Amino acid sequence: MQFKSIIAAIDLDDDLAEGVVSAAASLAHKDGAGLQIVSVWPPLTTATPGFSAELGASSSVVTEALMEQHKEGRADAVKQLEAMTEKRAPSAKSVMLDGEAPDEVAQYAAKIGADVIVTGSHQRNFWGSLFQGSASMELVREAPCAVFLVTKAFAEKHK
Repeated sequence: MQFKSIIAAIDLDDDLAEGVVSAAASLAHKDGAGLQIVSVWPPLTTATPGFSAELGASSSVVTEALMEQHKEGRADAVKQLEAMTEKRAPSAKSVMLDGEAPDEVAQYAAKIGADVIVTGSHQRNFWGSLFQGSASMELVREAPCAVFLVTKAFAEKHK
């Protein structure tokens, strides 16, 4: 099997991010495939309590300051993504998506016709997965292509 289009889906705050990029870059190099390093910026949540005539005092208000902080945070994340891409896979393209990670990565993979998505998995035990969820397992269910999971043990072994 030869891959033509590979996505490395990373969480910039995850300790597996560099291992995911390295594994994806290795696969891309082996097959001469195109590589895109993808991260997802989460949606702005309404965390500031306020008042709305329609909803009363229980509603939440997104203030301009909160929107600006969210915008600045995204810009910083884009710079961080570009720096990691330049350092770990200089010939790759970096892409910042917006929304919920598993859904956005799966949709993007379908859009570009990706052959494989490389992402990290912390291999939580049953209770950890039950209470914390598992973005990588959700991505496996949603993905329109193969998914290569990089574990901490794999990343350490292939540094």
